[in-house]
Amino acid sequence: MTRWKFKRLSLAWLSLLVVILLAACRPIDDQIGHFIAHGPTSTRPYVATGPSCTELEEEAQETLASVRPPPATARFSAAERQALAMTAFGHLCELAREVGWRQSATKEESKAAELLVDRFTGFGYSPEMQDFTVRIGHLRRKSSNIILELPGQGEDVVILGAHYDTVRNSVGANDNASGVSVLLTLAEKLAQPPWSSQMVSDFPFTLRFIAFGSEETGLTGSGHYVRQLTDEELGAIKVMINFDSVGSGTFLYFRGPIDSQLTGYVSETLNSWLTGQVSETVNREGVSVSAMGMREGWNISGSSDEAVFRYRDVPTIYFFGNDTARANTRDDTIEFINPVLLGDAALLVLDLLASLEDL
Repeated sequence: MTRWKFKRLSLAWLSLLVVILLAACRPIDDQIGHFIAHGPTSTRPYVATGPSCTELEEEAQETLASVRPPPATARFSAAERQALAMTAFGHLCELAREVGWRQSATKEESKAAELLVDRFTGFGYSPEMQDFTVRIGHLRRKSSNIILELPGQGEDVVILGAHYDTVRNSVGANDNASGVSVLLTLAEKLAQPPWSSQMVSDFPFTLRFIAFGSEETGLTGSGHYVRQLTDEELGAIKVMINFDSVGSGTFLYFRGPIDSQLTGYVSETLNSWLTGQVSETVNREGVSVSAMGMREGWNISGSSDEAVFRYRDVPTIYFFGNDTARANTRDDTIEFINPVLLGDAALLVLDLLASLEDL
C-alpha cells in the first residue's frame, strides 16, 4: 500500500514537472523559431532613445516652414499641406518611437495593433480585427489585419492600405510607420466635414481602410485578406491605394495600373485614367513626385501589399519614397523622415478620391 502511494505521488510530481518544463520552454521555442527563420539576432527589448516626439515635431515644423509656397494653380493651401504633414508626422513618431520594433506576428506587433485600434476608434470608427496565422520557422504565430469602413453613397469600394509590422530590431520609421501615418491621417480627415457627416461620406463609394499585419513575412496579411473575398466583393473594389515607405527621400514615386502584366484584362481605360489623374494633381499642386516614377512598369520585386490585389485584377496605385536604402534595417529611424512627403502623399490621395466621384 505504501509503495503504491509512493508511485502515485511520484507520477503526480513527474506530471507537474513536465507541465512546468513545457511552459518554460515556450520562449525557447520562440527563439529557436526566430533563429531558424532569421538567423542570429539580438533579443534585447526595445527602449526609446533620443529626442522626444515633441522635439522631433518642432524640427519637422521648421522643415515644413522652409518649403516654397504652392503654385497659384493649387487647390490645397500651404497651411493645409503643413497640417496634413504634421498630423502624419505625429502618428509616425508615436508608432516608431513609442511602440518601436513591430516584428511580424509577435507581441510587439500586437501592441502596435492595439494602438492603431485605439486611434481609429478615437476617430469614430469601429475597427474589425481579422486574425490569421503566420508561419515563422517551424512555428505558427498569430497576426491581424485591422479593417474599418466609412460608408458612402454607392456599392463600390475604394481600399486604402498600409502595413504596420517591421522586421526584427527595426523601428521601421519609413518602412512602414510612414505609410501607416498617412493612412491614419486620411482616416481622421475623411471622417470629418466636408468629406463626411456623422461617419457617412459623401463619396459614391465606401472607403475601406486596412492596416495589414505581417507584410514582411511575404505579404501574408494582405494575401489572407484577398483570399477571403468573393468574386463579387473583388469586383466591387474600384481601386486599391497602398502606402509603403513614403517618408524618406526628396520626392515620391507612384506606380499606377499602367497595364496588367499578369492577367491581361484590367480595364485599360480605368488604368490610364488613374495614372493620368495623379499626374494632373502633381502638375497642378506642384508636389514632389517624380515623372520617372510615373512611367515605371510593375515589378514584383519592388511591390508591397498592392501586389496581391493586382494578381486578382484589382486596379492599384502604390506610393513610395525615392529613398528606401535603410528599409528593413535598424537604421530606419525618424531622423531620415522627410515630413513634406507625408503631407504630399495624403494630398494626392485626397484629390484622387474627390476625382473618383466623376468616374
